[in-house]
Amino acid sequence: MSGNARREVVRQLVASGRFHSQADIVAALAERGMHATQATVSRDLAALGALRGSRGGHTVYLLPDDVLGVPEAAGMERLRRLIGDLPLIIDEAPPLLVLRTSPGAAHVIASAIDLGFLPGVVGSVAGDDTIFVACRDRDSLKTLRTLLESIRGSASLSTEPMRTVP
Repeated sequence: MSGNARREVVRQLVASGRFHSQADIVAALAERGMHATQATVSRDLAALGALRGSRGGHTVYLLPDDVLGVPEAAGMERLRRLIGDLPLIIDEAPPLLVLRTSPGAAHVIASAIDLGFLPGVVGSVAGDDTIFVACRDRDSLKTLRTLLESIRGSASLSTEPMRTVP
């Protein structure tokens, strides 16, 4: 079986939302008669852009489409979904709001913030797992923090709790 065919099966497995580890995926591939090592699955997941996030209180692999939502989704709806699916730690370094999330997920959250055209937000810069959100002033920073915490609070009713750095 070619690498592309195996990767498509890995994509289908991840899309099911039932896989918590690479070992689970290796086992599922073996059940389908495909031999793959954990290292191969790791490379496939990286090529697919898969991230580890939370769904229904369980840590699972998610595909970018699962995290981003449909392309036409409004910025705020996209932001709500992301914060519901990914861990988020919030801190302040005025005038910056500092957000920490899963490795590889910062750019999608930053993009949702930018596309949300939130009042008082000047822009964002994302690394691998950290986002700096530039706010116009301290009041804008507080308003954004309150908004993100409220979104996270409503999302955490159905997912595992996430901590906030004071």
